[in-house]
Amino acid sequence: MVVCVIALIVFGFLGIFSATHRAIAKEAFDCVFRKMTFRPCNTGLDKRLKMIVSMKVMKRHEGAGKFVHKNFEGISFFFMLLMIGSIVFSGIGLYNFWAYGNCNGPNSSELCLLNPETYSGTNPLAWLFPPTPEQVKPVSSQGLHVRGNPNAQIQIIEVGCFTCPFTKSTEPIVDEVMEKYGEKVALYFKYFPLPRHNYSFEAAEAAECARNQGKFWEYKERLFEHQAECLEQPTTEDLIVVYKRIAKDLGLNEEEFNACIDAGKYNSYVEQQKQESINAGIYGTPTFFINGKVLVAPKSLEEFSKIIDAELAKTE
Repeated sequence: MVVCVIALIVFGFLGIFSATHRAIAKEAFDCVFRKMTFRPCNTGLDKRLKMIVSMKVMKRHEGAGKFVHKNFEGISFFFMLLMIGSIVFSGIGLYNFWAYGNCNGPNSSELCLLNPETYSGTNPLAWLFPPTPEQVKPVSSQGLHVRGNPNAQIQIIEVGCFTCPFTKSTEPIVDEVMEKYGEKVALYFKYFPLPRHNYSFEAAEAAECARNQGKFWEYKERLFEHQAECLEQPTTEDLIVVYKRIAKDLGLNEEEFNACIDAGKYNSYVEQQKQESINAGIYGTPTFFINGKVLVAPKSLEEFSKIIDAELAKTE
């Protein structure tokens, strides 16, 4: 029975693409149906599969093949449990994605394949078939905030979202890059507020108001430090209070900053940057352009160094 259940699931899926597998799936279904109606399975499918699997394993290792043949039912039962567990956890992930917008549950910063950090309104299947790095178009650094030497050999553009946990987790690595390469690197930041992250647009506007007083990078750092606190605010009004407090702590002109954020002075500018990122085909945050080379959501300094060192070697 166990063998037939597994065969029904496996060959049922493979049968989508192969007529041969459809025949086996049909036979497995007949076997399972008979067992469920308290009748004997007379197809012999379980014995044939046992022999086929055992012989294939035996060709590679005689001892392993004999073990599989002797314990085939037990091994099949183990794999059926794994399959059931996989189906259950997939179902939980789908529910979380429907309920919270993340397959790992509310406020999770873990990777969710169902939830790439992007806009997908133009393509309902974008989450399933996202573009590849090779399909992403370069973005311009013109008018962006720069850190380091503007005339450096290595020009890095970071496209990020202030309320995205993945962008936040990459910030320490970005600091390592700046420390390692110093004057050889220029870093730019481009806003890409994402729809699934609450207050992402407001955060970008606040950062731009801080930039207006020459404190963009300091404010950017504080936004990531206070990311959790900002996301916990029940209303936009409560959030703005936090933004104004951060500005005060950084010594910004409070009257000027407050007027800037209250009036939504940079709303259209942030919207423009967002649209430019969408037009470029950016499908995840953070995305980095290193002299035009695309790097999506890097996890280590080594990923940056591999591209940077290759670019520096070209100039030597």
